Amino acid sequence: MNPVKSALFNWETSREGAVPQIIKIPIVLLIFLVLFSSGCQNESTKKKIRPPEVTIAEPVRKEVTKYLEYTGNIAALESVDIRARVPGFLTKICFEPRAKVKTGDLLFVIDPRQYEASVKESKAKLEAQKASSKLSQTELQISQQLESKEAISALKLEKKTAERDVTRADVDLADAALDKAKLDLEWTQVTSPINGRVSRNLVDVGNLVGATEKTLLTTVVDDDSVYVYFNISERDLLLVRRKAKKKPDPVTQLPPDIPVYISLADESDYPHTGRIDFADTTVDQSTGTIQVRGIFPNPDGLLMGGMFVRVRVPLEKREALLVPDVALQFDQGGKYVFTVDEQQVVHQKRVKIGERVDRMRVIEEGLKNTDNVIVDGIQRARPGSKVNPVKPTVARNPQPETQPASKKD
Repeated sequence: MNPVKSALFNWETSREGAVPQIIKIPIVLLIFLVLFSSGCQNESTKKKIRPPEVTIAEPVRKEVTKYLEYTGNIAALESVDIRARVPGFLTKICFEPRAKVKTGDLLFVIDPRQYEASVKESKAKLEAQKASSKLSQTELQISQQLESKEAISALKLEKKTAERDVTRADVDLADAALDKAKLDLEWTQVTSPINGRVSRNLVDVGNLVGATEKTLLTTVVDDDSVYVYFNISERDLLLVRRKAKKKPDPVTQLPPDIPVYISLADESDYPHTGRIDFADTTVDQSTGTIQVRGIFPNPDGLLMGGMFVRVRVPLEKREALLVPDVALQFDQGGKYVFTVDEQQVVHQKRVKIGERVDRMRVIEEGLKNTDNVIVDGIQRARPGSKVNPVKPTVARNPQPETQPASKKD
């Protein structure tokens, strides 16, 4: 019997004659709707859930450059502390902070009046000594004439000769004193010894400088080019030298013309290019490293002494497989990617990664160039589950390597 009719019959037999016929109709309809809705729900649950959609791509094979990575510090090409070389009161400052200066440009003036007086005094003493020397020479000539006539003894002649020699030495002493006085006067004009950029004045006008010590007045640095110092390990040093195809440079003992790239704290790429120009002569036994120096042009003055930089040195070029960096996942076991097989089943593959190239990552081990790697929709993929793989809507044409590849994380 139909469930609806059975329920209606039981209700009618139990309550026969107790309820009017007009009330029976809504109750029957209500029971019918309940049973119908439950049947629909059972049908909907039987519908299959579609697999999630993911985007896949095959690894790209291309030539990449392997780089060695270090940290380093910038130093100015030349740096000079400007100090007061004579004591006196500072009377003038002749530059603006951070201004470009040339060799010989006037920076400070120390009160020169006492040194001008010393020069005049030294000149007068020199003239006096010259006159005394001239007189001694005349007396010696007279004594020589008298001695030839045996009018004076040989001892007196010897004495006159010695007096002449003493006065000549006094002239030399006075001349040296004059040179020193002129030099002290010259040092009251404090000039730049190099081309470069001057710092701020560390002493203000009116202060006594150079009295007890050679007072530091300012600093001048040549930053048209800068040095970058960094330390490489003994192993990397041997690796670079063994891979070199040219004879090592006699100064650096490294292959000639090795380029080097640096990146500042706020830069993600490596836009500054220089070359290695020096390597130390010995390996530091305490650290197992050797200090290397690169030189970089700095026309806009962006690179400043003391800055921390990341350094990369190219080692070799090779063919490698690359996948988008976003496809990489990691857990306690290391790095891995999700791949999709021909049955559209997801698999987890452990990989060994290399350097980063633009937005791609080199895969050293774990993948083949025919694997379909999930690059989008990774959060919807689970190992062993099925997915609906689709190719990217725009063909993936990896950009050429315009910047140095980043080292392996």
